[in-house]
Amino acid sequence: MNFLKNKTIIGQIITMIALIPIIICSIFIFIFVRQMEKEFDHFHRNDVLRTASILKSAIEISENSKKTVERLIDEKLHLISKEIAKELRGKTIEEVTQQDLIALRNKYDVYNISLLVRRNDDIIIAQSSDPNEIGLSTKEWGYWYDAFQQLMSGKPVTVGKGYYQEHYWVGPISKSDWENKYFKYAYYYDGTTEFMINPYILDSEIYHATKHSDPEALIHSILKFKESEIEEIAVINANVLLRSENRDIIEPERDAPILYGKNSYKHEKDHFYIQKVLKENQMESVKLGENYRKYYLPIPNDRVITIVTDLSAGTKFFHNIIFLFVLSFVAAFVIIFFVLQVITKKYLTPIPTIHRYINKIAAGDLTEEIHVDQKNEFGDIAAHLNEMTDRISQLIVDIKNDIETLRLVSNVLSETVHSYFHVMDEVSTTMTKESREIFHEIELEVKEIRQNYENINQQFEKLKEANHLEFHHVSNFIIQSSHQLIKLNDLMKQNVKKVTEMNLSSFDAIQQLNEIIIQLDNLSKDLENKINKFKVQES
Repeated sequence: MNFLKNKTIIGQIITMIALIPIIICSIFIFIFVRQMEKEFDHFHRNDVLRTASILKSAIEISENSKKTVERLIDEKLHLISKEIAKELRGKTIEEVTQQDLIALRNKYDVYNISLLVRRNDDIIIAQSSDPNEIGLSTKEWGYWYDAFQQLMSGKPVTVGKGYYQEHYWVGPISKSDWENKYFKYAYYYDGTTEFMINPYILDSEIYHATKHSDPEALIHSILKFKESEIEEIAVINANVLLRSENRDIIEPERDAPILYGKNSYKHEKDHFYIQKVLKENQMESVKLGENYRKYYLPIPNDRVITIVTDLSAGTKFFHNIIFLFVLSFVAAFVIIFFVLQVITKKYLTPIPTIHRYINKIAAGDLTEEIHVDQKNEFGDIAAHLNEMTDRISQLIVDIKNDIETLRLVSNVLSETVHSYFHVMDEVSTTMTKESREIFHEIELEVKEIRQNYENINQQFEKLKEANHLEFHHVSNFIIQSSHQLIKLNDLMKQNVKKVTEMNLSSFDAIQQLNEIIIQLDNLSKDLENKINKFKVQES
């Protein structure tokens, strides 16, 4: 594993090959996890939607069944009320005893029978088979009291609740004022008696008749199913729950906040989500801690189904899949890593050999050859490297020979230049000295001639009166001769100056050539020092 610790190409290749699947797998795991989360959430949502749809259908079926059964019971109570009215017809309220009502109750198999009469601006229970009912006022019973007034006035009952036929009205299931039970109350008044007849039965009779389609039974069976992740179901009467009032439940469908199931898994924003789903008419959900999620689904009649699911089993399953996936990836990666290691060791072995050989070349050692026994690119590289070192070695040997030749030429040239410089110096000195001496002698002669000319000129001045024409010719000749001598003197001076300048120029040229020879000599020495760093096999 040293090749991994060192920065070798084998280690880099293995690292790069290892990093690629790591990166790809990391991306895949991320996408897989996100997709799995979406799939689990989609699965839970669909499960909740199916459950809610079944429950909604069950509620509709239950309510329809309940209404059907209630109508049958309403009709039954209607017939019973008519029969009781026949048996009590012609009697005053004072003549009807409690024993009479108990006998009628037992005869017609109802829970109890009460008789209501008007008293001033109130309607009270004047007689009943249950003594606790006697004397109760109905004035504060809201729409019930209105229905009683309409019924006892011979008018149709228009309160919009319960079930109405001529002379007959049945209210919705309600709680007794003195007993913690729910009853189905029927009221009959046809004007043939001075009192209104009120037979009623327990709500349990209706429940037993409709329990096969009751939503509570369905909820219980769903929660009892072991494979289900649903923890709790509740059908909420939204308007009642949102009022947050602790009021007595007189009519369950009107006053009960929870119509079916339980709502024990509460969330601080329950009211917010209930209002939201009713307004937007679409499902919402919120997490309850780490392992639970609560769903809110709107249904008709301002009701909301809440379903709490347990996410722990799904989360555990999800984590197990992720663990197995990661474990499989790690195992596959380890296997691939060792396979790559074996392959790289087998096929990339020449790389360290080539690397060491190139380092020797870089250090200047060209005395060895590289041997790679592979018929592939590495073999070609080794052959080309050997060929390259051979050429470099031969080039260096040739350069060394050329340097030696250059050194010999430089030495010969240097000696020649020095000898020529010495000779030139001597000649220049001699020429300069002789030129000066000649110039000095000529200058003296010229001066003497000029002096003689002046003396002759003076003599001619004295004789010019004797022979003017001849004097004029001789005078011109002398003047011309004087001018020519002056020109000769100037030419001699210029000649001496040019000879001097020529000597100086030759001296400067020889001096520059000497400096070039010195630089050439230094360059050959420096090149020799550099070439000597390479070790080559001398032929």
